[in-house]
Amino acid sequence: MTDGQSNDAAPDPVAPDNAGDPQALVPVIEALLFASPDPLPIRAMRGVFGEEVTVETLKEALELLQERTSADGRGVVLAEVAGGWQFLTREEYFPWVRRIARTRAEEKITPAAIETLATVAYKQPVTRAEVDAIRGVLSGPIVRSLMDRGLVRVVGRAELPGAPFLYGTTRRFLEHFGLKSVKELPDPKELARLLQAQADGA
Repeated sequence: MTDGQSNDAAPDPVAPDNAGDPQALVPVIEALLFASPDPLPIRAMRGVFGEEVTVETLKEALELLQERTSADGRGVVLAEVAGGWQFLTREEYFPWVRRIARTRAEEKITPAAIETLATVAYKQPVTRAEVDAIRGVLSGPIVRSLMDRGLVRVVGRAELPGAPFLYGTTRRFLEHFGLKSVKELPDPKELARLLQAQADGA
């Protein structure tokens, strides 16, 4: 002990004696979610806390945290996204966040890329030739750029002559639009609006 500092460790908010208390987990989970760049699955949280914390307790704690972030006056909400949990900006505050995004040139997306991404999202798995036919123009370079952004990936090969690649959207795509799965895709016009909003704000 030096300069009046104690060797005593900080109290563990999730010690074995209160590992079953969801309230004790809430601040720790909030810190984990804040620090994680990607949606955090429950199994990853369980790995942090250990087996003394049950899945049921984690779910209760997440519900409590979700209730807190759903209150008026909060800038974020807690949502289940792409197989995990993540803080998302409230929709009404997104225009402010978009101002920061304007400084990030790498996030810019062209109208042609918007059209291509929407085509892949709703027609997946889809070949590049099919994307070209739907759009009426060659889409190879755009598909590659969407792959570089992590929004589109190869999901297999078509049973056609030459076995062309089949393309689909990625986990990052789900994260970006706050979707649990592609089954939650919005109306095509709504997705186009969201993509266009990103293009305008980038």
